[in-house]
Amino acid sequence: MREAVGGSILFYIILGFLAVYIIFIGLIMNYAATYRASNYVITTIEQSEGQDLIKTDICENLRKRKYYNTVTVSCEENDLGPVYTVITNVKFEVPLIGINGNLKIKNETKTIYGTSYGVNCVLEKQTFDCGGR
Repeated sequence: MREAVGGSILFYIILGFLAVYIIFIGLIMNYAATYRASNYVITTIEQSEGQDLIKTDICENLRKRKYYNTVTVSCEENDLGPVYTVITNVKFEVPLIGINGNLKIKNETKTIYGTSYGVNCVLEKQTFDCGGR
């Protein structure tokens, strides 16, 4: 009888570790997708020098990359030129436990020196909602 109880307890312990492992891998995959989306927006801003950020183009390309959350882009002036800040969100939920979360990832562009349009911030704070699967 003792072996039967010990075997079932060990089985439940293994199932618990497997569930934690699956949740952890899912969170890592969402986090990686969010960083890819953030890097895409930063690259787009740096290539266009902060000009012509069109919501439909950015969201369309982010949806192709399987990113469906919001992206917030803002600009700050420093002595050398504008620096753009991109904030992306990682949303996750664990329905069995009832955990819902939202992590914000903040990245900045390099300073954009002597742009052809001037050295001022062209873009005020904008939020792109790329939802709608």
